[in-house]
Amino acid sequence: QHQHQHQMILLVRSTLLHCLLEFQRKLPIKFEFEVCTIDPMTPSFDPSPLIPYIASLGLKYHYIRDNIVERANVSGKNGQVVTSLCSFCARMKRGNLYASTARKNNCNKLVLAQHLDDCAESFFMSLMHNGCIRTMKAHYQINAGDISVIRPMVYCRESLMTDFVKQNNLPVINENCPACFEEPKERARMKKLLSREETLYPNIHDNIRRSLIPIMHDDMSGILKCYTEEAVAKSRKEPGPGKKNKKNKLNKD
Repeated sequence: QHQHQHQMILLVRSTLLHCLLEFQRKLPIKFEFEVCTIDPMTPSFDPSPLIPYIASLGLKYHYIRDNIVERANVSGKNGQVVTSLCSFCARMKRGNLYASTARKNNCNKLVLAQHLDDCAESFFMSLMHNGCIRTMKAHYQINAGDISVIRPMVYCRESLMTDFVKQNNLPVINENCPACFEEPKERARMKKLLSREETLYPNIHDNIRRSLIPIMHDDMSGILKCYTEEAVAKSRKEPGPGKKNKKNKLNKD
């Protein structure tokens, strides 16, 4: 029995769009999808060339202009600039995708194009700066419960997608994060770090992929968080062997 699902794709990279077009032609599961691009309205990033390209494919296109960078300058505490442009930008984009586009157009799935390199960088950023073992989820449902988010390309290397774009002469929009336009940011540093390690360990991303599979699961973040909190609380309640012996000695004296 064929299923009919109305899905929306966020066009981050043209490779994902063409993969879905191919799936639509060949898979027994019937689905529709629409395309969405968020334009943060900054001179360093202009995705407008995608408008005629998507039109040439005959797809419904949601091109949303949102001056995210300008709003970030006054959306912090006491009307000041936000402390993290990356975090603010991500929240604004999610709002546009969930409320302004997906729900209004009855789309029950949001398809994003992050690849394995993105997931590896996110993992090391979380590990080094937040002390958390986590990365982007391959498939999860948002808190409201009405939209599922999937990332079909999480096992694919960025270089594979780049080669596909070049071979098929697809349109390229350089950089899609307004936080990284004018100066190197942490993700760029992580990319360089992993690139250096890859020269020594050519299979590093294969090993990272296998390591990330458990934490890409929707339930794993909550499980790890509960376990960590429980372990930390337990360690605070129980004194170490040295402290316990010292306490017993004092009691005897």
